[in-house]
Amino acid sequence: MVASIGTQRTCDRMTIQMSEVRWLRASYWVGAIADAMAGVLMLFPDAATVVYGITGFEPGPDYHYAMGLGASLMLGWTVLLLWADQRPVERRGILLITVFVIFGMALAGAYAVDSGLMALPRMIPTWVFQAFLVVLFSYSYWRSRAAVAAKGEGTTTLAAAAAEFLSQGRFAVAGVSRAGNSPANLIYRKLKEGGRQVFATNPNAETVEGDPCYRSLLELPERVDAVVIATHPDKSIEVARQCKEAGVHYVWFHRSIDGGSVSDEALAFCRDYGAFVIPGGCPMMHLMPVDFGHRCMRGVLNLTGRLPKEIT
Repeated sequence: MVASIGTQRTCDRMTIQMSEVRWLRASYWVGAIADAMAGVLMLFPDAATVVYGITGFEPGPDYHYAMGLGASLMLGWTVLLLWADQRPVERRGILLITVFVIFGMALAGAYAVDSGLMALPRMIPTWVFQAFLVVLFSYSYWRSRAAVAAKGEGTTTLAAAAAEFLSQGRFAVAGVSRAGNSPANLIYRKLKEGGRQVFATNPNAETVEGDPCYRSLLELPERVDAVVIATHPDKSIEVARQCKEAGVHYVWFHRSIDGGSVSDEALAFCRDYGAFVIPGGCPMMHLMPVDFGHRCMRGVLNLTGRLPKEIT
């Protein structure tokens, strides 16, 4: 009965998120198309004069310069809205910023009418469309609050999840190599240097970093609380099964620039048996003191959306 209620609540949250995300994405795309069209009209004055019914206008260098700046803004904003569409809920604030841009464009249109450059009847359709965009963006942003609330239930940030993971007592790192040059070895050394109790596992090695190495988690002399999986993704499911059998409560799937150890099958397996799972990133980005290279890597991966934003 409890499981059924939990499942229903999850379905309800997903339904809410899907509905609100559709509004957000529609807003991003409508805005992107509108900005792209505005940018094109700025770049091609002949087309603009036809659309706005301007006659007897000969654009000079000053006009081309001003419109070139405006077109850069419009086309850049087009890219920004499409970028926001990649993470609709997290980047919804772009809509509110865009509303201010629209107000600025409406004021510029008012100046054009007041100065006699453009006839009022020609400007009214543009103002109506701009008003539509303001209402659409504001409404979509307002509706997205429900999606934020639904998404936030049972989730935490990557930084908070990493802190909880690293606060555990005993660790194991799966995937260390005898050559000592794999990401798993770096993580193993950093955990050890921080005074943590840590074990290495590799089915093909007896010693690593001068320490005993174990064939699997099931052969460790002590039960561990947390495991970093830094193997090839094809091997992750086997380590995930070992985690369940060994009673491991925290699992971190290493992932940096490449695909890392992340495997959909292994992720689902760990979540199904109730483990706290971090599906990507690297402990080296959170183990203090964080070295310069991993600070830069964390920034780049965060900007490109390669790091998990929220942990369920």
